[in-house]
Amino acid sequence: MKNDYRKLVIKGSKELSRLERFVEEICDYYNINNEYFGNVLLATTEAASILFSIHEEQVDGSMTISFDRNPKGLMFKIRLGNRSKGTMEKEDDELDKEIKKHKLSREIFIIKALSDEITISFNAKSIILVFYVSSMNYEKSLKRITQLKEYWNKQISLIEKKNE
Repeated sequence: MKNDYRKLVIKGSKELSRLERFVEEICDYYNINNEYFGNVLLATTEAASILFSIHEEQVDGSMTISFDRNPKGLMFKIRLGNRSKGTMEKEDDELDKEIKKHKLSREIFIIKALSDEITISFNAKSIILVFYVSSMNYEKSLKRITQLKEYWNKQISLIEKKNE
């Protein structure tokens, strides 16, 4: 199998539409159906949004999204670049911390539900998402086999009726 590697760099959450287009082009290239495409698109944009929201006080820099097609499936690595704006630190009060924690746990739950594998770096600067496409093809092949069996059973019963 030929390896496929692609890369996109965006600067800020205002350029998330470029990430959406990047994911759409990849899914079109690999003929990913609409149901699975929705999972891939929502999970990748949510992961990028999470990383931007965690490090929102550090506005200088960029985010790199790399795509790799491997035997497991489609892998998206979303990583923040060097994003330091100086040593100005903003101190959140306890309520703000709890709101962020609750919001992030909900978004991470959504991403875990939509992707087949997720890896979040210890320092929360990168998220790796893996989507298995082999299982999707397996489901399609089972559906086609069932349809063929139904068709042939119908044909056999029609032939038997003609012979009677």
